[in-house]
Amino acid sequence: MKKTLLLSAALLILAACGCGKPQTLPVIHTEDLANAPTELLSLPATARDNWQIYQVNLKMYGSSGAFQKVEARLDDIQALGTEILYLMPVYPEGKEKAIGSPYCVKDFKGVNPDYGTLAELKSLVDAAHAKGMKVMFDWVANHTAWDNAWIKDHPAWYEHKADGSIAWPTKDGEWKDVAQLDYSNKELWAAMEDVLEYWVKTLDIDGYRCDYAHGVRDDFWKEAIGRLKALKPGFIMLAESDFERMFDDGFDIIFDRAMKSRMRTLFNAGKASDFASWYKEDQNAAPAPKTKLHFVTNHDDATEAAPASQFKSKEGALAAYVLMAALNGSAMIYGSQETGYDKVINFFNTMTMDWNADATLTKSYREAMQSLSKVDRSGAVKIYGLDGLVIVAYPKSVIAVNTTASAVGVNLSKVASKLGEKESIPGYGYKIWNL
Repeated sequence: MKKTLLLSAALLILAACGCGKPQTLPVIHTEDLANAPTELLSLPATARDNWQIYQVNLKMYGSSGAFQKVEARLDDIQALGTEILYLMPVYPEGKEKAIGSPYCVKDFKGVNPDYGTLAELKSLVDAAHAKGMKVMFDWVANHTAWDNAWIKDHPAWYEHKADGSIAWPTKDGEWKDVAQLDYSNKELWAAMEDVLEYWVKTLDIDGYRCDYAHGVRDDFWKEAIGRLKALKPGFIMLAESDFERMFDDGFDIIFDRAMKSRMRTLFNAGKASDFASWYKEDQNAAPAPKTKLHFVTNHDDATEAAPASQFKSKEGALAAYVLMAALNGSAMIYGSQETGYDKVINFFNTMTMDWNADATLTKSYREAMQSLSKVDRSGAVKIYGLDGLVIVAYPKSVIAVNTTASAVGVNLSKVASKLGEKESIPGYGYKIWNL
């Protein structure tokens, strides 16, 4: 018995010192386990249209010649991955009671002479088409300028106050610079459909972004959109509205202001898990192949604050845009954010933007957009999180975005077997892998 105990003790000592028969023991890298991201969301494969849109504020091009100046920049705009060139209203602005808004339309079939001529606008559209881009016009169906000819010629097309005078819009604030149209009058429907079709027939445009779309009757949109899509198959309709009923009206894309708000929260110490939970609900509300529109800023937001101030820095604004554009939806750049312009922009005012103000940032936007254009969104999508890092993973593409100012180390081998165990994403940086 004593000999047996001594032999057992000897064997234990040999094993402890590595002598004797080799042992196969599991290797545990505690650092790698700590840096493995947590899966927050998994959604099944959904085939959606993912348009990359560039919004052009024509008032940024000085007091004259905007159409020609935009045409001269088409190569730079396309280099940002642009598939749809979206022009803010090209029409003459009203002067009566006006405050400088391009959404105060005097003539739906006219061209604002401050921007150029109809021939110059046609040249811009044709040049964009020649480069493979689609062209989208801004459309204002809810109201007109006070000096629009319809006021005099067709007063019955407008809503009236108790005293018999024509009313201004009051549903979402009082817009006294414009007159409220009345869609209970079917003659108005015919007139509006006529001018909507005019620009398709005249310049062969490819879509409309419809201002304050939910202010107009759903049955009108269903009829008008049906006519436009019959006139030009593949015509794209974008609603400036967050109401999902607009999809039923025939719109292909609707605004997603909630995405903008959620993204700002995320970049200001929000939780990736909260964002992922919301995103699942947001996607489920959009019937494929239709999409919601993601953006960091637009002409309305730019009047409040520059993107850099809302997302901590210029780099933060770019990182936020990359994350938005990586998700399954359409994305829009507001012309000027790629220059890092750090002041508010009132779209009622004319200005001259320096498009070379920050060449390094512009280059970064181009590189980001070109990388995003190669992302394969087919297949299921998963979202992971780790220490402010948000990872969007498709079967063939992975995008990691750091929503904080500090670098984050991460083990991505569990996200995709082809990726490494030690990846570092710099503060407000991103990395894109196509597998």
